[in-house]
Amino acid sequence: MLCFLMLMPLVGASGEPQATVDITVERRLANFDLGINGGELSPNGETVLIYGAEGYAHVISATEADDETKDIRLENETMFDINSVSWHPGGKSALLVGDSGTVLRYNSTNHALGEAEGAASVAGQDINSVEFTPGSSVAYLGTEGGQIWKYYANTFTMLNNEATSRITDIACMKNDNICVFSTLNDGLAVVDQGDTVTWISNTRFSTWVGVSCEDPTMNSCSAFASGKKAASVNIDVIDSTKTTLGGVIGLGQLDGDTIADNSAADSSTLLAMAPLGLVRWNQYSEEAFLMFSNDNASEEDILLSGDRYAMAWENSEYSGFLVTGQGRIVSFEPASEESEVGIPSFLILLVALCVPGVFIGLIYWNSPWLQRKYASLFNRSKKGEQ
Repeated sequence: MLCFLMLMPLVGASGEPQATVDITVERRLANFDLGINGGELSPNGETVLIYGAEGYAHVISATEADDETKDIRLENETMFDINSVSWHPGGKSALLVGDSGTVLRYNSTNHALGEAEGAASVAGQDINSVEFTPGSSVAYLGTEGGQIWKYYANTFTMLNNEATSRITDIACMKNDNICVFSTLNDGLAVVDQGDTVTWISNTRFSTWVGVSCEDPTMNSCSAFASGKKAASVNIDVIDSTKTTLGGVIGLGQLDGDTIADNSAADSSTLLAMAPLGLVRWNQYSEEAFLMFSNDNASEEDILLSGDRYAMAWENSEYSGFLVTGQGRIVSFEPASEESEVGIPSFLILLVALCVPGVFIGLIYWNSPWLQRKYASLFNRSKKGEQ
């Protein structure tokens, strides 16, 4: 009975996912809410370009994000909100896009930030997403109204305006210049290197919030929808118009809902949860692993649990940083053994002692011969004392 009572809380907790990382609030970028919307890790993995409200742009170290001496605050070139950024594959520059046709180019050599040439073509458009293709200087943009644009050689060309809802995310395959677009209400689309846009059938039933193409060995991407859902986008690299949607997978017993994604190490993806939490998604195995929950964030800092997700990245598997909307820099690393197991050492000792005792006791009560031997020994002992 004692063993049963001690094991009850362990059994009850087994169905709930446990945190796989320990988190620490390292610092704040400011003493007020910066309105950070997101960020992007540079191709060489050394710096992170974050962006936000009213033209906010800031460069921090990817490996030492807790060190403010390595920060570079960029000059505001617009008062409009910046909504997305993408690094050129060469890593020497990045494109930042935002409200009212904001398109800025960042030069990583001298940290200059200025308006991109030709941006007048998209004047007045609220641009929510941008992504460079892996093997060229072509970038695709998505707007609040569902338009898909191409940027190349300082020229902007609208490719498609069939959708009416926001383009929430764009991701491109690692080895092919084929990209996937996600929207709130119009499903998923794919565009090939010939700029042919195809809307994928049977994808309008979900509210898609993100898409990732992290595994270079697979001809597929992963799309993420509200309601904690994920699906495989099976891409025909020869004829992208034949791209199909795989089965939709529920992400299990996770608190909150998925709202965004960022690249992770080992061809994986970091999924942002609201309220603040983080999940690691593996495209190959199609499995999601909780990194930390909002309860874990509350244990670290009650104010952190009420903050907004902006972006996160890994420097190695399960080790990296997270930036919040208000400007907190949070480090995470693999959870200690105590955090992973969650069982005090004294309880392990008690279980180790009592479990063999239970079996010995069962054998004793079911063996008349053992009972007679014990009674004989007990009687002899009493006589010896007398």
